[in-house]
Amino acid sequence: MARKSRVAIRVEQQKKPNRIILAGQYGRLSVEDGDNIEQNSIGNQQKMCIHYLDAHPEIKLVDQYFDNGYTGMNYVRPGFQRMMEDIRKGRINCIIVKDISRIGRHFVMTSELVERIFPEMGIRLICINDNYDSEEVNADSSALMMPLKMVMNDYYVKDISRKIRSSISAKMKNGEYLPSSSSIPYGYIRNQDALTYDIDIETAEVVKRIYACRAAGQSISQIARQLNEDNIPSPGHLRYLRGMTTAQKYENAVWIRITVRKILHNPVYVGWRIHGSVKSTKVGQKKECRPENEWQIIKDSHPPIISKELFDQVQQVNKEELQKRKNFTKRNKVFENHKELFQGKVFCDECGSIMGAAKGCARAGAKTSSRLFFDCNRYRDSGRTKCDSHYIRQEKLLQIVTNLLNQQVKMAVDAEQFIEKVQKMTKVQLYQKEASSKYARISIKRKNLEMRLQRMMEDLIQGIIDKEEFQYMKTKYDREYENLIEEETKASADMQSLSSAIGSTQKWIEAVKKYQDLPELNREVMDLLIKEIRVTKTRQVKIILNYADPYQPIHQYLQKIEVMEYAI
Repeated sequence: MARKSRVAIRVEQQKKPNRIILAGQYGRLSVEDGDNIEQNSIGNQQKMCIHYLDAHPEIKLVDQYFDNGYTGMNYVRPGFQRMMEDIRKGRINCIIVKDISRIGRHFVMTSELVERIFPEMGIRLICINDNYDSEEVNADSSALMMPLKMVMNDYYVKDISRKIRSSISAKMKNGEYLPSSSSIPYGYIRNQDALTYDIDIETAEVVKRIYACRAAGQSISQIARQLNEDNIPSPGHLRYLRGMTTAQKYENAVWIRITVRKILHNPVYVGWRIHGSVKSTKVGQKKECRPENEWQIIKDSHPPIISKELFDQVQQVNKEELQKRKNFTKRNKVFENHKELFQGKVFCDECGSIMGAAKGCARAGAKTSSRLFFDCNRYRDSGRTKCDSHYIRQEKLLQIVTNLLNQQVKMAVDAEQFIEKVQKMTKVQLYQKEASSKYARISIKRKNLEMRLQRMMEDLIQGIIDKEEFQYMKTKYDREYENLIEEETKASADMQSLSSAIGSTQKWIEAVKKYQDLPELNREVMDLLIKEIRVTKTRQVKIILNYADPYQPIHQYLQKIEVMEYAI
């Protein structure tokens, strides 16, 4: 009897007794868990959740979401993202975790989720080990300890990160640290047993060729062009061919100037190991290039590919080339510069590469200003051996885009009149009225079923029905409830279908009006209206709009209610 009494008290404390609790369990494990990996294992987290649910039959487990190998400082995790999507869809309204550190270890981000986002979305949060349930009567007193736990979790991961960085730094100094295969310099392969690099016979010859060509006075662009003409795989493409990466961007990667330049400046090829040229100082911070005096250089750590004499000779060539560039007379300025307006928007229609901006002729002293033009990055980076230029001036691009957007302004005036006409249609008003009534009827059924489920749970607690009878009836009601939820979701979508269709068109109208009110086109409006711009080999321009057909959502809505009308 005492056990039933405690359960009864727990039920009485529920603030929302008429709501069905649809739970999702979330679990996470990462290397930052250190010595507690077994305790925090995904399997152990599952067992804790099952044990908790056994004592709480009123909670229905809908799905489980797990992220294995993700740090608590990163909130872009597949399982976590899928859980948040199910929350937005209304599939779950409760989250069960082992403790708050599983949600995340970043103090500010986790606090935002627990104290603002979850409550606003009506989400119940249960942290088993923290003895925290956001819907319990004593939740406020339990919550007083939560910020302290979040701070400790944040400190823990930063402390672990500091220790790992210190450990790696010590290994670097002793020559014991070996990066992953994907970070080994071109020309070498990883030798894990000896903690060193071995010469890659296939690519070492390419490195020797690059240094020989540079020592002979060839430009970096010439070297890249020759390597592409001879069909020698670039470092990125070679990793793709060897299965070291599956990223599509490397499938057709070619030699570019910056890749050759990096090889020509890297002392790794004389047998020196370089650590710390790129690193971050804090957890969560982006990696940055470090000055040479901060590098850790270990000489004679692996077999050299080229001699120190050749390396020094090439560095002298690089230095002289840089000096020549400094002595070049600068081109005239570009007086009209729309580079930022088109940046990342213009693509080569043939190969799909971004078209980058460059400055055209007009040397110093010329009467005209320099011109800004766009051409294919793949063509430029491959030393003009791949694709084609697709050269187009910014003035032509701006004129074509402006003409198209001016046409959109004229369309927007007609669209506003069309929306007003649709809203007054008799068949539209009748459909919306019926959809609203249907939603209300289903909602009442769903609420009544929730009350029956709640009363049945109370009967179980009071001993009026036994657990077997409860489980039988609950299974039956759960199926009925799921069907009602599905019907209610569909009815809600039908009820809001007109506003959704009109809303899409109105967003387009607002974007066009914003353009109309501006003295000139800016990047914000560009992003609102234009998805991308493609330039063909013959310099024809194709513009893909974000709203290709702004009338389409409304036309689809009208077709839908026509079908419904005939079906009736």
